[in-house]
Amino acid sequence: MALGRFFGCPAAWWRLVWRAAQKQIPITEYAVLVQRGLGLIMENLRNLRAKAKRVLDALRSREQKEPIFIEFSGSPKSGKSTCIDTVAHFLRRMGYKVLAPTEGASKRTPYYLKDDITAFNTWSACYALTHVLEGLYEADRYHIAILDRGLFDALVWFELLATDGVISRRDCKRVHNFLLIKKWRAAISAVFLFKTDPRTSMKRENRHKLTSDPGRAMNPPFLRALNKAYERIRRKYSREFPYFVVIDTSHGKRTTPRSTAARVVRQILDLLAKQQ
Repeated sequence: MALGRFFGCPAAWWRLVWRAAQKQIPITEYAVLVQRGLGLIMENLRNLRAKAKRVLDALRSREQKEPIFIEFSGSPKSGKSTCIDTVAHFLRRMGYKVLAPTEGASKRTPYYLKDDITAFNTWSACYALTHVLEGLYEADRYHIAILDRGLFDALVWFELLATDGVISRRDCKRVHNFLLIKKWRAAISAVFLFKTDPRTSMKRENRHKLTSDPGRAMNPPFLRALNKAYERIRRKYSREFPYFVVIDTSHGKRTTPRSTAARVVRQILDLLAKQQ
């Protein structure tokens, strides 16, 4: 976005004035900083596009044995789904073959299982595993397979069930051992764990809504318990996966949807390049 176009937008102009006043910087100096920032963003995006093209050219010059599987995991309203959409959109526009199935937990699980949380999470885990197996045996169809909640996420939810006493610790361990079988666990090239604090999650959930009444999952006590489960499983099992990254999008962290997606794309391209 050019600076002239930025100033041509009344709302953007007043945001500029307000932010300059907050930082106690003269408006002209702050405008220059904005212009430099916009230029840096565009330069970074050009570099990212160039890198994506180089990696894709290298992929096309040889036979890829199997796609790389990238799992996006994390708490509600942490920016996970937004990042998946942005990453998949960029990669497809750059010419990559991308498999990005709809998340099972919130959109594909049969409605009649939602009253039985154990059955619900079992179905969701199997849904994720199904896509891993299909991708492994249809290797020529995709360069990248993106899982919106995969095997790591399933480990977390069964940990939560055990913590709440819904299932026994013994059964939880059995499920964990099954999900961590090397053949499919090792297929996950990277896990990106998105986290955010409950206050930020609730703020994002209620933005533009007509009511702020809590839901079954979208309430602070449950979100705190879920975050603790993610942290316990991260400490216990993150080393079981080849590449594990935690991305904190809580309020106050210096992240934006665009910068986060660019970071993730860059890391995915690095993983693809290492396969060469």
